[in-house]
Amino acid sequence: MKYPLYIKILCYLLITWLVITGLVVGRELLIPMALGVLLAFLLMPMSRAMEGKGVPKAISIIISIMVMAIGLGGLIFFLSTQFLSFSEEIPLLKQSLEARFTVVQQFISENFNVSEQRQIEWLEDQLAEALSSSGQIFGDFFSATGSFLAAVALIPIYIFFFIYYRHKILNFFKLITPAEKHQWVDDVMHSTSRVSQKYLTGLLIDIIILAILNSIGFLLLGINHAVLLGVVAAILNIIPYIGVMIGSIFPIAMALLTHDNIWVAAGALGVCMLVQFLDNNFITPNIVGSAVSINPFATIIALLIGGMVWGVAGMMLFIPFLGMLKVVLDNVDSLKPIGYLIGEEEQMKKTKKAFFKIKLHPENEKTAD
Repeated sequence: MKYPLYIKILCYLLITWLVITGLVVGRELLIPMALGVLLAFLLMPMSRAMEGKGVPKAISIIISIMVMAIGLGGLIFFLSTQFLSFSEEIPLLKQSLEARFTVVQQFISENFNVSEQRQIEWLEDQLAEALSSSGQIFGDFFSATGSFLAAVALIPIYIFFFIYYRHKILNFFKLITPAEKHQWVDDVMHSTSRVSQKYLTGLLIDIIILAILNSIGFLLLGINHAVLLGVVAAILNIIPYIGVMIGSIFPIAMALLTHDNIWVAAGALGVCMLVQFLDNNFITPNIVGSAVSINPFATIIALLIGGMVWGVAGMMLFIPFLGMLKVVLDNVDSLKPIGYLIGEEEQMKKTKKAFFKIKLHPENEKTAD
């Protein structure tokens, strides 16, 4: 039966609204589960390798999770020691901030005719307004943090069962599809697994390389806590576009507070820009590659929607899941136009040629593209 176009549009809008509502309402359950799915894809090759050597499935999965836990524990221990060292300098940084603030006050007073007393009054008003609502904000924060930490404890369990029942999950999708589509299900699931594994593995290597480059640059500039700032900036790079800007604020602020020479802060900005240039043009294309073949516009949309639905977690998780969704879109005839729309330029050309069955001669390929 054929339905009018407005009926189809209403159905699509209704489905979209139901999906977004479900994501918002079930965020406390879905965020740890989504993270568990991605980490399960990351650990699956290690588990399979041990299974191939005769290790029981359950034991191999537990060992894989323990290896991941040891790595995360080492990172947390390193960051905690660095933060403890940083906390010892907070009084000195506070004094430096007050001195810098006095200079800024004098500059504003001399150039904009705003007295220092009026500036202080304005800051006090803003501070009072912020403190008036801080009780509710901190209450919501700690409530959400407690709920999230309780859910995080379930992530290893999610990882274990996702890997343990991976064949059962695959068979489930085969049971709900016609027999002639079973090979198609195998191909899509394999491609989806490969995309997530390549993306996550490449992302980890990318973070390590960026942390080393950032730390070397900050150390050469003589910035305090250069290693801590370099690692934090590299980890924040997980958040596309926004994470880079946030990560560059900390070393620049540290340089301004601990050095009288403004060129040190300019150097910190230069290091961040240089490392980001190398990452965008050499590191990410060669390590992560086109695992998540999403164009920048679709990435920004996913970033914004992820932030609106799941906050910072959504900004990090929606990108790889959009890449996994694109695998499905590219393998369903009726959904290929959507996959073409959100794909990268080179991928879009390949998809366009395959979808419209265009046969190009070598001399005409450049013109047609």
